Amino acid sequence: MTVKKVAILGGGISALTTALELSGEADWRERYEITVYQMGWRLGGKGASSRNEAANDRIEEHGLHIWLGFYENAFALIRRCYEELERPAGTPLATWTDAFRPHSYIVLEEQLDGRWSHWGWELPTNERTPGDGGDIPTVWDFLVMAVRWLEEKFKTELAGTFAALPHPGIGPLPFWWHGLLALWGEGLETAAMTFGELALKLAKRKAASMSRDPGEHSAHDHQVLHWLAQRFAMWLHALGPEVEHDPHLRHAFILVDIVATIVRGSLADGVTFHGLEVLDQFELRSWMKKHGAADTTINSATVRGLYGLAFSFEDGDPAKPNIAAGVAVRGILRMMFTYKGAVLWKMQAGMGETIFTPIYEVLRRRGVRFKFFHRIDGLHLSEARNAVESITVTRQATADGEYEPLVSFGPYSCWPAHPRYEQLAEGEELRAREINLESHWSPWAGAGQITLRHGEDFDVVVLGIPVAGLPRICSELLEASTRWRAMCENVKTVKTQGFQLWLNRDLEGVGWASASPILGAYVEPLDTWADMTHLLPAEGWDEVSRPKQLAYFCGVMSDAEPTPDPSDADFPRREYERTRASAVEYIRRSAAYLWPRTRTNDPQEPFDWSVLTAPDGASGVERFGHQYWRPNIDPTERYVLAVAGSTQYRLRADQSGFSNLYLAGDWIRNGFDTPGCIESAVISGRQAARALSGRAFKIVGETDF
Repeated sequence: MTVKKVAILGGGISALTTALELSGEADWRERYEITVYQMGWRLGGKGASSRNEAANDRIEEHGLHIWLGFYENAFALIRRCYEELERPAGTPLATWTDAFRPHSYIVLEEQLDGRWSHWGWELPTNERTPGDGGDIPTVWDFLVMAVRWLEEKFKTELAGTFAALPHPGIGPLPFWWHGLLALWGEGLETAAMTFGELALKLAKRKAASMSRDPGEHSAHDHQVLHWLAQRFAMWLHALGPEVEHDPHLRHAFILVDIVATIVRGSLADGVTFHGLEVLDQFELRSWMKKHGAADTTINSATVRGLYGLAFSFEDGDPAKPNIAAGVAVRGILRMMFTYKGAVLWKMQAGMGETIFTPIYEVLRRRGVRFKFFHRIDGLHLSEARNAVESITVTRQATADGEYEPLVSFGPYSCWPAHPRYEQLAEGEELRAREINLESHWSPWAGAGQITLRHGEDFDVVVLGIPVAGLPRICSELLEASTRWRAMCENVKTVKTQGFQLWLNRDLEGVGWASASPILGAYVEPLDTWADMTHLLPAEGWDEVSRPKQLAYFCGVMSDAEPTPDPSDADFPRREYERTRASAVEYIRRSAAYLWPRTRTNDPQEPFDWSVLTAPDGASGVERFGHQYWRPNIDPTERYVLAVAGSTQYRLRADQSGFSNLYLAGDWIRNGFDTPGCIESAVISGRQAARALSGRAFKIVGETDF
């Protein structure tokens, strides 16, 4: 058997998933020689984190990373890594359950009558374990579950209140109404019910009686269900103003209206037959309006929070929310009905040591090779323009032997905030000039260019570099393929930004009155805050100096100026300063609502900067300079969006159009298609491995059917 040389370009989660899948085969060494080429000194892509040894070994992230309980492929992957490592019991991060803890409390921010108000949810947990496998429900299954949920939610939280209100008219009844009532109304006290409750109960019974195979449904079946759902909505909306001033009822109304709209719209648009992808031509809010959602619902914190969760603002402009309806609905349904354990899971250390250290250690142990400091500069086609013939690479630095990227911070194996200069021939110069080898705008020329050649250095290529980075390195592919040009033009990305604060007061001390939150839908563009205080013991603070609280904030970032040429080495500094200014302005203007005890009586300086940890002698806003902030501006760091109409332009893992090139990333068409999502990236990496290897294996959640 000929050993196939596999060049994996990029070190993000999708590329590493491909390496894990290929090297997980018992006979993989007889089939493959796998090499991962990575720019700079660390793995992780947009999920990379590092430890700052100059600041108490604190964790510094690209942004806020929280896993959702329905990430079945991602949890299965990381569980396998921890099991394979067999770390000693009792050591930090020995098992995946040491690495993750469930989180159930979220807060959404509503603005009512010009004032902000907290909408807190303590979400239910269950006994299931993420990553255990099992099928994702089909679209039809989801609709049956949604109708069942609607009936229960309405019965327990709205029916009593609505029963006491005047009932609106429901219009003429169809010819089949009495037959339906006779068939499915047995045992229902119809005279005592509101029409809305009766419609839901009949819809629930009708849906439950139908085959799981939509191919066996009649058009009349779907017309009946849609009529019931539509009449329920008409009845609900006529009574909606009655609950506007009762927060509990308004919240229940919004949730019921969202799910009811999904049911109506999915039935009307043929989703059960064609999949949710048929909705991707519509923007979510316009699709909801088309199918009758109330304005209160469309403009609610729940819907706004969904956009913030996915950074779904074109050009980083909060006035331009845009997410494809099918992608959004798929995410809502999986989040509601398929999460395991808890809706959210928090990592118990940085994403670097929690995720990418164990992956790296497993791959190294298996025999996968890593080439750090190898920046991909170009993919070049064969004369026939049907395959990748060569790859040009800049070798950024020269290691004395194989580069060892990890360092120990206490009991943790971590990725440092800069290269391990002592291993590099150019290390002292890199240190002295403070060169950022991960920057698109680096002035560093490198240690020379090399060429990888087909048949010598690689046989097949897995392209795991994000879509915004492709025009620079794939110009020949774009020239040869209209599909590549269309993909790069239509799959949009956005800059993001974030900052981390270490505070010398706990949540109660700053005036937050409820549980540790993950909070969204607040002031744009930095609309998300997560309390990450649980990470402080994993950092290098001693008991005396340890802060009382750790807060992460993040959101989108606008393109304030056209992206300059790579020769503009000052551009990153300007963007870092813009993020700093944005963070300072946010803290001054908006933090006191979240933390009332940080408010001062000084109109010129309304925030008490003394709550931030800083060296002795630092005062006022100067104390912010000792926190951490980051703009994610590089092409490979930009967050992939799923704007309306863009899904059709994505290529699948095996659809590069070039015989020896496979694709992996959250930007490809993987059937889940939720961008910027680790589950989407892992699915794509598994798909690339399946296509490359020719093995037929099932991937959970890659289809709606």
